[in-house]
Amino acid sequence: MTHPGSNIERSAAEERRSACPGLFRMPKARDGNICRLKLTFGDLTAAQAMLVADAAQRFGSGTIEITNRANLQIRGVRPEMEAPLTAALLDAGLGPLSARGDDVRNVMISPFAGFEPTGHDVRPLASRVLTVLQSDPSYQTLSPKFSILIDGGESVAMVDHPHDLWLSAVDPKDITPCYAFGVAGVPPTRVDAQPALGTVTTNQAFDLITAILDIFSDWRRAHPEASRLRHMISEMGIEYLVEQLELRPGSPLPRKEIGQWRRMYSRPNGHLGPLLDEHGTNCAVGAMPALGCLDPDVLRSLAELADRLGNGKLRMTPWQSVLLPQVSPSDAHAALQALKALKLSSKADEPLATMISCSGMAGCNSALAATRADGLKLASLLRGKPAVPQIHLTGCNKSCASPAAKPVTLVATAPGHYDIFLYATNGPSRFGKLLAAGVTIDEAAELIGKDFGSGGPLHA
Repeated sequence: MTHPGSNIERSAAEERRSACPGLFRMPKARDGNICRLKLTFGDLTAAQAMLVADAAQRFGSGTIEITNRANLQIRGVRPEMEAPLTAALLDAGLGPLSARGDDVRNVMISPFAGFEPTGHDVRPLASRVLTVLQSDPSYQTLSPKFSILIDGGESVAMVDHPHDLWLSAVDPKDITPCYAFGVAGVPPTRVDAQPALGTVTTNQAFDLITAILDIFSDWRRAHPEASRLRHMISEMGIEYLVEQLELRPGSPLPRKEIGQWRRMYSRPNGHLGPLLDEHGTNCAVGAMPALGCLDPDVLRSLAELADRLGNGKLRMTPWQSVLLPQVSPSDAHAALQALKALKLSSKADEPLATMISCSGMAGCNSALAATRADGLKLASLLRGKPAVPQIHLTGCNKSCASPAAKPVTLVATAPGHYDIFLYATNGPSRFGKLLAAGVTIDEAAELIGKDFGSGGPLHA
């Protein structure tokens, strides 16, 4: 995607209300300012990865985070380094189409879009939506958190993160499938899940998306405090959206015979290890850096690996992991060994392969504990234990590292102490059921290692 280079004016982004990090707005944290680099569908060329590594070292603290939207964050940016950092990233072709378009680059697809035989290739539609979001002035005012999911029905996809608007292929095996769609939620997978609002054909999908964006943008003019589609739905009801769609000339009218449709479950941990493409000629090889963090040397090594064994590209994922696309099957083992040498985890039974954490006290004033140091300790205590669940450590109740509840969540209450929650759809907490309060990391490891997979209280 092209970028506007030096013509971008910082003031256009600085006047935005949100404190979300971006390329032109770098909010202050405990460890310095944060630059969020929004990637197109998680992709980064090897050359760009080298530049990001150099920039993180030169202009920041050297800490690079993968986010749950498959973006990158450079932490510890000194205020006087913001402008040269932005310029360096723009020169690498990592900027938006316009200054006001940076915040709205939130179109999510599976990292395996177009790769699997079971998935409809949504990349052309997603690219078209991403372009119009950045180009249309009325869309450029959307919240930096406003997000759109376009799901091709891949067997490996992040479908449990709530989105403002989602589309999901009803039958991925169909060459031209129709899409189920909904707002302020996720594609339904469970029997008791909120059903889709209706369906549209592939040819209608783009027009449906822009029609819903237009309806929300028009409504926001009288409700400037509202930033997400859920705010409109909460105040006006879902019927308002449907009625507005019906009133707009030329808007695609959704078909509604979709109430019983459920999206298939995503294959657990399918982003780890090798996955063959539909022709059996290439692999995508995935692995997780510890707690989703990369240092410059590791990112440089990954770039070299992508050049040597892949297609010269890296792909970040919403699981905060890294993929090497288009690796020859004969080179897959060598790629896995190289990733292991870089201390990335590619097997789901390794605790750090699925564990995530916020920056904790090292980077955030709201955090009550050093979550990353505690996470590394917890992982070492759980190493070799059977059936280790996916674990999320959060320094406070805001849960910045994960918008959806994980099987086990540790919420900090004080330095070195956490409440442990187990995921449950009926709460009572947003994290699930409280298992234990105020436990140490050693106590948490003993409880998780002893009981998970044995039918104990962790399955209550």
